[in-house]
Amino acid sequence: MSADLTPKRKRHQDLRDLMSLPRSALASHYRRKVDELADVSNLPRLRAFLPQNAWPWIRNYAKYVFRQRHRFETYPVQGERGCYQMRSADASGSVRISVAGDWGTGTAEAERVADSMEGFDPHYTIHLGDVYYVGDEREINENCLGQPRGDYQGVLWPKGSLGSFTLNSNHEMYANGNGYFDVFIPTLGIPSSRDKKQLTSFFCLQNETWRILGLDTGYNSTGLPILAQIPLINAIPGVGPSCKLEPALLEWLRTTVDPLRNPRATVLLTHHQYFSAFEEGYIKPAQQLKEFFGNQDVLWLWGHEHRFAIYNRYTDAGMTVYGRCVGHGGMPVDITPPIPGYRAPLRYHDRRVYTEVEGTPIGFNGFVNIEIQAEYARLTYRDVTNRKIVVEKFEASGPRLSQTFEYVEPVLVQGAGSRT
Repeated sequence: MSADLTPKRKRHQDLRDLMSLPRSALASHYRRKVDELADVSNLPRLRAFLPQNAWPWIRNYAKYVFRQRHRFETYPVQGERGCYQMRSADASGSVRISVAGDWGTGTAEAERVADSMEGFDPHYTIHLGDVYYVGDEREINENCLGQPRGDYQGVLWPKGSLGSFTLNSNHEMYANGNGYFDVFIPTLGIPSSRDKKQLTSFFCLQNETWRILGLDTGYNSTGLPILAQIPLINAIPGVGPSCKLEPALLEWLRTTVDPLRNPRATVLLTHHQYFSAFEEGYIKPAQQLKEFFGNQDVLWLWGHEHRFAIYNRYTDAGMTVYGRCVGHGGMPVDITPPIPGYRAPLRYHDRRVYTEVEGTPIGFNGFVNIEIQAEYARLTYRDVTNRKIVVEKFEASGPRLSQTFEYVEPVLVQGAGSRT
């Protein structure tokens, strides 16, 4: 009796498909092609590497590399200009915001994170960016908008009752940003606003005390085609990614947000890290933001690194920040130790083993819930099982933030903390 060779129906993206994915446009397009071939093959990995299947992914990569990226969208002259009043939907006055990074994978873990975020009943939800593999229209539809494809069931990004936003990132720009700007962000935004949808890759939510500022470090995060993928050569200035902020974004900060004349306690949200104990940081955005925030403390949340990490207050490039890495929304989570001799003041990181994939241990996915009320902001970090891992509170006091930990799960690993 012959074996049943009918491909088994899969509900979600397999974590194995996302393991050890390099931050490379070429590698991402290649893995995308492998994934497509897997849909029609009982031996996907063998079939994908057959010589006759090499050209499709090479052509797919070239299709994007030699085309212009999407124009950088800005706000119109008239309208709300991207500054929205942050408000509550109930009598408590507390504003609830749920944030996840690197979530757009279509995995079962991403769906569990989304379900837990919805359980928080957030007024706003914010994605810190990265839709895999290349963030084009098909992957946006499948991994963010819940549309099924073949034997995969789509996963839906959870929306807040008052609004939702997503940031731009390197993976979205691997497809020149077209899926991000044309497909994803028009489904988000503030429904009660004049524009009713997210118009650009940067935004501001604010009340009398606090400001949540989402900025685009993704637009300039891919470097020069081909050359940016080559080690050593990509270290040449102007070749590798800088993640610099676009001039139009900086002008919006000066003229619309105007933090110098309208100071508030600030939570910065970007895709890329300012610094790290685990890999290189991207200092250019901090150098640009010094103009606006050089004289105050800032709470800065980022993704990009597929891990959860908390840092002590840190000053570099003229910016003083409390750094938080929450890039563990949907990708296989990295639990490698910090690099030797790291300078960043690492306080806590999570190295618990969630599961093993092909013999490789991977960590727990997760997200963060933020509650803002009066001068206080409470952040509760949760894992993929919705287990509380860390709770911390920030108090706004002039240009400074005071921070206290209210709960820390004992299983977390402590870093060197004050090392400089």
